[in-house]
Amino acid sequence: MATAVAGVGLGANAIDGITGAIGSIFGGQSQAAMYNYQAQIASINAQIAKQNASYDVAVGEVQAQQQGMKTRAQIGATRAQQGASGLDVNSGTNVSVRASEAEIGSEDQALIRSNASKAAYGDEVIAMQDTAQASMDQMAASNSQTAGILGGFTSILGVAGKFGSQFTQGQNQGLW
Repeated sequence: MATAVAGVGLGANAIDGITGAIGSIFGGQSQAAMYNYQAQIASINAQIAKQNASYDVAVGEVQAQQQGMKTRAQIGATRAQQGASGLDVNSGTNVSVRASEAEIGSEDQALIRSNASKAAYGDEVIAMQDTAQASMDQMAASNSQTAGILGGFTSILGVAGKFGSQFTQGQNQGLW
């Protein structure tokens, strides 16, 4: 009877070790799949951020062009008002007023382009962060697979050691 109980104990330990090994391997694969998925999401986010950066620059350029048109329209309106008042539009302060309007308009355009560049830079930084995150997730996926396999081997080796110890103990007690 004691031999049967000891044999069942050895068998149970062996099954426990095999199940633990399989669980460890599949757990590592499952974690790797999760990290690979996260890496794909981070890569997609990086692509979106790069597209946003291009969009920011394009929108800024359109806004700068629109500001340039507004400035030219304002300068034209000012010149028309100056001419309507009977003043010489090509001399004195009239020229200086229009030059000031043109200068302010140029500064407005430069500010719009600068803001667009800053927004694009922010998007590029996000793209770099997402790309780095994707790389780290891919590395974590690889490490998870390796850890799962090593955990499986460790589980099998632990069971083999325990099995040998229990078998020797049973032999010493005369069970088989």
